[in-house]
Amino acid sequence: MKSKSKDSKGQAVAQGVVQGVVQVVQVGKRKVGRPGKVIPVEQLKKALQAAEIGIPLERVAIICGFPSGNAGGWADYLRRNPSFAADLEKARLEGELQMSLTVRAAGNGWQGSAWLLERTRGYVARASLEHTGKGGKELSVSGNLLGAFGGQK
Repeated sequence: MKSKSKDSKGQAVAQGVVQGVVQVVQVGKRKVGRPGKVIPVEQLKKALQAAEIGIPLERVAIICGFPSGNAGGWADYLRRNPSFAADLEKARLEGELQMSLTVRAAGNGWQGSAWLLERTRGYVARASLEHTGKGGKELSVSGNLLGAFGGQK
């Protein structure tokens, strides 16, 4: 014998008698909306490999079946699957570590370390050069020379 009713909080409960024992089971609320995307395990493995070798996350999302430009769907998937998001971040870190060790092992002086810093830590050599004409006045550039640098005559 089974019956359904609501508890003191207004949530549905199912009650039944099994071998002389009354059992009360909470019946969960129905979820409304589109069901979450299911990605095959093989695609998830490929995504982790891609993240490890340095493929940008926007491209990893395409491997997982999210079309280009669907950042919201990808972000929702990562939010709903925190263990995969953590695995993805771990794969990226492990890949970065491997690349860093490879650059350091190259032994080509400071250039390898500089290259790595520029691309992974945002160190960029910035230089600016200011030109003025005679007496601090505006520099005059002939039309032919200006045209060679993409300016207008």
